[in-house]
Amino acid sequence: MPEYAARPAQPRAEADDRIFERLVEPLLGDAFALAQALSSDRGAAQDAVQNAAFKAWQRMRQLRDDRSARAWFLAMVVNECRSVWRKRKALPADAGSGRRAIRWPSGIDQRLDVRSAMRRLKRDDRVILSLRFLMDMSVEESAGVLGISESAVKARTARAAARFRELMARSGAPE
Repeated sequence: MPEYAARPAQPRAEADDRIFERLVEPLLGDAFALAQALSSDRGAAQDAVQNAAFKAWQRMRQLRDDRSARAWFLAMVVNECRSVWRKRKALPADAGSGRRAIRWPSGIDQRLDVRSAMRRLKRDDRVILSLRFLMDMSVEESAGVLGISESAVKARTARAAARFRELMARSGAPE
């Protein structure tokens, strides 16, 4: 049972602040990592996390079970990223700032290949792979964040992972 339900006489703002500090603040690092994986740039990721944190603070009373706080908050982060995508729909997908990408010497860092492959995936594929592997969420938790069935999470993960492996294999080939 959430802490504020046990103490109805306590002022709402004070109870909500304490609950937010206990349940949401520890998740801000994970939220930023997720938003960065889903966003076109660092600023957009920061904005998504800030907006999601503000909404979480406003809606603390909607959280029915403290154990679901992680899925509840990260769902808000994903939704904030999706909101930015909808606003940017007029732009080509993941067009970014229009600046040319930095050309690193080949083989300097495999993380660059992973990031590049993730950026080339469809957004829904990036979301599912980020939840399952970056955030290390279970199938059940991912289903809760996305509002879909566990079998849909498994199927989407398998399809997205196959597309990711294909992109990684292509990136290893000489240009």
